[in-house]
Amino acid sequence: MNCANCGAPMKLVLDRQHFYCEYCTSIYFPIENEDGIRILEESSGTDCPVCKIPLVYGYIDRIQTLYCFKCRGMLVDQETFLLVIDYLRASSSRLALNPPPVELSELERQINCPDCSRKMSTHLYGGPGNLVVDNCAHCSLLWLDNKEFERIIRAPRRERPLESDNEDQ
Repeated sequence: MNCANCGAPMKLVLDRQHFYCEYCTSIYFPIENEDGIRILEESSGTDCPVCKIPLVYGYIDRIQTLYCFKCRGMLVDQETFLLVIDYLRASSSRLALNPPPVELSELERQINCPDCSRKMSTHLYGGPGNLVVDNCAHCSLLWLDNKEFERIIRAPRRERPLESDNEDQ
């Protein structure tokens, strides 16, 4: 990434989630994309388990994820997964939607963990959203395909009305 002010290459400061220009001292903080992720556009050195292209660093709030530009999937640490869900739910103002039925054919997919290369476990997600997720028990990593976070966040819960319920009023 080059500096918008002087054109010099910017240095990623990963622990601060920004880029820094050593020449003019500008700082650039990436903004969230439509998925709620601040993408740092810096290769992580880990390849996407689906597309086989390098994943880039991304952040949801202060939680680091790895993101694929091509398929828009995300690799998330299982220990921080619920923190990500809580943050996205708290910051979402969108109404709940009934999720589409589970695509059972997705259970047949086999992908390898991008960290240890072992086969990831493909199974139904135990929470709301009707989706299939992949996880590596050895590395404690979870792979979510494009829009799967959104399906979890927008799935009906007691405190969030359905979009169709609001239309009647």
